[in-house]
Amino acid sequence: MTTAAPRAAWSRRLLTAGLVLAVVCAFAATTALVAQRNLATAASTLLLALVAGASAGASSAAVVGPPSTTTPAVAMTRWTAVGVLLGVAFAAAVLGGVGALLRLVLPGMVAQVVVGAAALVVVLREAGVLRFPLPANPMRIPADVPDDDEWGEARTGFALGTGMRSGVPGGLASGLPHLVALALALTVPFGMAFVVAAGFGIGVVATVAARPEAVDGRWLAPAAGVRLLLALECAVALAVSMTVTVAGHVTPGP
Repeated sequence: MTTAAPRAAWSRRLLTAGLVLAVVCAFAATTALVAQRNLATAASTLLLALVAGASAGASSAAVVGPPSTTTPAVAMTRWTAVGVLLGVAFAAAVLGGVGALLRLVLPGMVAQVVVGAAALVVVLREAGVLRFPLPANPMRIPADVPDDDEWGEARTGFALGTGMRSGVPGGLASGLPHLVALALALTVPFGMAFVVAAGFGIGVVATVAARPEAVDGRWLAPAAGVRLLLALECAVALAVSMTVTVAGHVTPGP
């Protein structure tokens, strides 16, 4: 058995999900940029935050490691999903709290320029134009974490949600989680951080639940075009969200 068939099926699934997210992103971005009512703009911005998080989550979970006889395979159960959501909520609280402190001393324009430059670099990396490793923990879930009880499944999900164990080397790891983390720390308001995190958790859960297992001891990666599509969606969603927020379009309704 080779990885060709699973990879082709996997790429089609990701492509379908990516196209759906692209449609949602285009609709929300258009509405956010042209809407005159605060409620419509706020709703569109929230939707863009979900799209940015979901794109990053799907991309981060899209690459899986080779089979292993010493570590259990990650299976998406309801308790694993709970662990993922707890993990992303914890990460959002930490990054959002750090960001709230940083925004007290860091000029807003500087933060936006940094995030914008990082988004450009990440998109170019996902497109294959730039090649460099990213900080990532290639260790898989350790064997001493049981996957046959609720506590073990929740711990596994928490590790996935926080990115503490990516299971892939830094050269293959997606750059979108790093971009989202930077945005949460520098530009995304504290409350909005949890919306982005919710989208990230949904993307991770859906991707892990649908992805095939690696075979023949090889890495199973999606097509490069799919990863680029997810990167563009994430970058556009973050850019439009920052634009309408900075412009003051998102204000409490009457």
